[in-house]
Amino acid sequence: MTCRRHAIGSTTIYSTATLGLLLLGSAAAGAADMPRQGDFRITYTSTVVGAPKPVTIGENRMASATINMMTAVNESGGKLLHNMAGRCTSAPVIDNGAKTLENHGYCDYVDADGDHVFEKWDYPLQPLAAVNEGTGQWIGGTGKFAGLSGTMTIRSRRLNTLTDGAVQVVGEKLGSYSFTYTVASAKPD
Repeated sequence: MTCRRHAIGSTTIYSTATLGLLLLGSAAAGAADMPRQGDFRITYTSTVVGAPKPVTIGENRMASATINMMTAVNESGGKLLHNMAGRCTSAPVIDNGAKTLENHGYCDYVDADGDHVFEKWDYPLQPLAAVNEGTGQWIGGTGKFAGLSGTMTIRSRRLNTLTDGAVQVVGEKLGSYSFTYTVASAKPD
């Protein structure tokens, strides 16, 4: 009887160890199967639930600062920014007299594993239009996104919203990325 318990216990230990290795292997595979470089097409949405009243900075000119709630889906089939939520800062300057826009900001996206992607973006001074265009760059990340860099073109379109005071935007990010991994020396110089 003692021998039988030992055999069942050994099987349980081996099964638990095997399951643990399989889980660790799948987590490592998720990080490892992301190509070190590639192109992407990411669709995003941005919502500011309660846009603050802009600050007047001259005749017909206004500036504001907001935090935008974001979602992103990688349309090119990659893992970069696929099904991720985020927050972005936004610092637009609008000149209603000249009908121009300028906007700058940063974003922090997070995936289901808790890994982050960091982005910097700029819309240079341009005419207010149905679609505005800017540029962006990946400036790093954590976990599987550590060492992320790359550039993109960003196109955005402001939507009519059904909620008073809210601002909603849809757009796409098109560009390329790469990962640069650096290993720190374990021994100080």
